[in-house]
Amino acid sequence: MKFTIFFLGLGLCLLGVNALVLPYPNENMSPELYDVTEDGLVDIEPFGVLRILFKSIELSLRTVKGFNCIVKWVTGIKGSATQFNSDVVLCGTTASKDVTNLINANLNIIKTANNIINYKSTVCASAEDADQKITNNCFLKTLHQVWLLRRQVQNVITLANKLPQTAPNAGACVKEAVTTLTNYYTLFPQNISNCSKLTS
Repeated sequence: MKFTIFFLGLGLCLLGVNALVLPYPNENMSPELYDVTEDGLVDIEPFGVLRILFKSIELSLRTVKGFNCIVKWVTGIKGSATQFNSDVVLCGTTASKDVTNLINANLNIIKTANNIINYKSTVCASAEDADQKITNNCFLKTLHQVWLLRRQVQNVITLANKLPQTAPNAGACVKEAVTTLTNYYTLFPQNISNCSKLTS
């Protein structure tokens, strides 16, 4: 009887300890195993697509050419977000709630893009020299921000796709700005894939 109670107590103790163990995020961990953002964005792509894209980002950030390619692409995303927000103001219409949400989502993209671009002269300064390697610190910080940027870009595409149904009176000018923006943003996976093919 004593042994039964002892083993039952030991089993419950081990079960309680295991319930408290959380996975620690690291560079070899799949992005689906932990949430790299605090903004509540939800991935809508299929698991396989996310895994391939995550691997492409990882491969890109292993080389100086790949890193510089990503920074160039991120600079383009920042430019598109800034241009969209400017274009909407120039349209001269009162922004609906949906358009305002789109503008705010682009402001988040600009902030994340700035973080990545600034890494080039701070934690990733060695990437200026083609003979150098990408440091682990540079790799992990940039990976985190690029993955966050991908989610933010997907969020803008989702918001933009809802815009014609929820705000039909937004006007042709705003719709044209939205189309230009989403056409550029939808190239995100392909451009990351292209960056991952660069070596050295």
